[in-house]
Amino acid sequence: MKRMLRVAAAGLLALAAGGCAGKNGGPDKEKLPDFRLSCAAVLPVAQAAEAGQQALAEGAAVLNQQLRGYFGNRTDIRLISADEAGDAGGPRTSLAAAKAAAEKVGCNAILETTLHRYKERLGGEYTAKEPAAIGFSYRLLALPDGAALCRGRFDEEQEPLMNNLFKFRQSAENGFAWVTAERLLEQGLHERLDSCSFLSGKK
Repeated sequence: MKRMLRVAAAGLLALAAGGCAGKNGGPDKEKLPDFRLSCAAVLPVAQAAEAGQQALAEGAAVLNQQLRGYFGNRTDIRLISADEAGDAGGPRTSLAAAKAAAEKVGCNAILETTLHRYKERLGGEYTAKEPAAIGFSYRLLALPDGAALCRGRFDEEQEPLMNNLFKFRQSAENGFAWVTAERLLEQGLHERLDSCSFLSGKK
């Protein structure tokens, strides 16, 4: 019986490994052969205009904090303030505004992140009435021409394990509990940015 359970668990893990990459899609990476990153300026998170503003404002604050934690003290990443961002801090950043913001901190690339939805879990860890849901997109632009080095989107609402066995590994990491929107956002951020060598530092 134990052997059968081990075989079943191994099969679920194999399914998870094969199926997790597809739902949100990895970044559309356009590596430029002659591009050398001096540093990347990280704009404050923009909020999608079409979504509920109060929830997005809370989520944007969380995502800005998570970006600071993700990049830590790296010298090739500069997180810029709203004042430094100027006109580049909105949902429709122009290339001219992005270039001006990056030049203020001496960088030749800029990271734009937009939060599209942020819905908190209703209920407890094991008794949630509604699951958390988050959605964001990002793009890393080379300057001065604005070519995309990396881009991607993550949009997810947590599902019960039996509804999606491809998420077995993520469910196990979360202790088979309903997570908060902050936790789901953190997982999505790491999944996306880890896929971009310019941002993950794993070139």
